[in-house]
Amino acid sequence: MTVDINQFIGSWVQPNPINKKGLQGFKLKKDGTAESINLATLKYRNWWYESGELNLVVESIGNKISFTDTVKYEVTKITDKELEFKNGQIIERYEKQ
Repeated sequence: MTVDINQFIGSWVQPNPINKKGLQGFKLKKDGTAESINLATLKYRNWWYESGELNLVVESIGNKISFTDTVKYEVTKITDKELEFKNGQIIERYEKQ
């Protein structure tokens, strides 16, 4: 799959599984930084795309424990409006705001 890196830049959201009226997701910025959208305990910090994978640096905050990790997602689809990737066996789908 050929990917234009600029397609990733922007805000990507999906329905919140706890509150179907709410949205959650992340914002990917041109400078490689990232921000969470409506996620209080998961903070996105940085991102990059390499070898078919979207890499997200996340900080998990909760239950008096905090840790930072880099998570790699296999990108299966990206358009100007849709982003789809595999998280293990789970397919995650996002729409661009």
